[in-house]
Amino acid sequence: MVSEYFLNLPIRFFKGIYDFLYFWYVKSSKDFWHRELVFIKDVERDIGLLINLKLLTQPIFGDYSYMGRIIGPIFRLGRVIFGFFLVLISLFAIIVSYVIWLLLPPVAFLMFIKNFLYVFF
Repeated sequence: MVSEYFLNLPIRFFKGIYDFLYFWYVKSSKDFWHRELVFIKDVERDIGLLINLKLLTQPIFGDYSYMGRIIGPIFRLGRVIFGFFLVLISLFAIIVSYVIWLLLPPVAFLMFIKNFLYVFF
């Protein structure tokens, strides 16, 4: 009975490592990208990037006067440029945070090994 427990220890140890790596790199990555894509869609919807791009040549607020036809596209172009840069900055921050997320387990493992070797050797 006890010997069977000790025989299963390596199997349980490596299964635990496998389960952690599967959770960290597969399940959490799916959750991360789903959450971040929803965030990008929300940012785009709040800023109205695509709708302003689609209606770029239309006067804003239905003002078809001479000034409305001049100011509308300028205003919409400004919102499109601002929205594009905001989405670009958001994507950059998301990619950086994802890379940090991916590097956390190997860095923690290497720090553990380094400290272990420092203490015992």
